[in-house]
Amino acid sequence: MKLTHLILLSFLFLARGFGEEIPLLTSLDSKVNESSGLLLLDDQLITHNDSDEANELYEIDANNGNVLRTVVVTNVENNDWEDLAEDEKFLYIGDFGNNLGSRKDLKVYKIEKEAYRNAENDSIQAEIINFSYANQEEYLPARFNSNFDAEALISYQDKLYIFTKNWENKKTDVYELSKTPGTYELEKIDTIETDGLITGATYDELNDRILLCGNSVPTPFIIELKEFSHGKFSNGKMKKYNLQPQLGASIQIEGITMINKNECYLSAEKSITGTSALYKYTFDKSLDQ
Repeated sequence: MKLTHLILLSFLFLARGFGEEIPLLTSLDSKVNESSGLLLLDDQLITHNDSDEANELYEIDANNGNVLRTVVVTNVENNDWEDLAEDEKFLYIGDFGNNLGSRKDLKVYKIEKEAYRNAENDSIQAEIINFSYANQEEYLPARFNSNFDAEALISYQDKLYIFTKNWENKKTDVYELSKTPGTYELEKIDTIETDGLITGATYDELNDRILLCGNSVPTPFIIELKEFSHGKFSNGKMKKYNLQPQLGASIQIEGITMINKNECYLSAEKSITGTSALYKYTFDKSLDQ
């Protein structure tokens, strides 16, 4: 065996991390190799790609990873879609990936759920919420050296919340955003000590908690935030679950969404560690689903 192959195999083994093993449900269709956001709507799993991919939402089969339906958001581009969120009436797409820290066109797209469900020719349009960070003074490209990248979005009560992917300090900053289309300058409202890069988020209404997913090479993780108050998410209880994906599948966890009160889906985009993948995590193993 060649030395390069030995080195690669060693890296793949180490990249499994040192956390709790999580079952691989399926690899994902090649159409969603860059799967980022994840959302369960009407028992149907929805995802999208990031980084200059198509402006499309994909419904996927959780059993085999196949794309079942493709919905085009016709009036916007996919500059770097990173996450999905929802409230009672709307879906939200976070187009705010910003690896270089230089973007000045950060947006969230707002789509009516009924329009999505009944989209003629599987085509819909979105309202646009534009924003910038009030505390960002420099926009010079600095690849993987900025605290203004973001990949995580939730809807909580009557606001949207963005969790940044801080390349510099491995924390996450929290910004509050109106759900009303317009242009906003956002003030940082909180910082959470995550010790890793945050790549996705969901608000778990059944348990009244926020779940963040992310990576701290070589270990992906879930962070649980609960019992917070007074407009801050850092003042409650925090628990971190370190994960160990199956060897041969990607460890680059990007999306998270709840299935029921005790289980969640996690998606991973294709990476050097393996194929794009869909996982399931169970929080309390003593509960029989």
